[in-house]
Amino acid sequence: MAPQLRTVTVRIASTSEGGTRAWSDDLPGLSLTCPNHQALCTELTPKIIELLRQQGFDGTIVREIHEFIVQLESVEKC
Repeated sequence: MAPQLRTVTVRIASTSEGGTRAWSDDLPGLSLTCPNHQALCTELTPKIIELLRQQGFDGTIVREIHEFIVQLESVEKC
């Protein structure tokens, strides 16, 4: 079987309790909350690999690609 490429979008946000949360609509079961951003980054890759293995994908390499999506609204000038 040929290798497969799969892109998973992970959303990261601060929680109201001061922690950091990650989740993904692309990877069911990915919901992780940690006390800070550094702890989240440490736990995120192994969690993604674990969930992909549960779906039958082994030997997975996870690469981080940072993108920024900005929502813009028109500003009316006076």
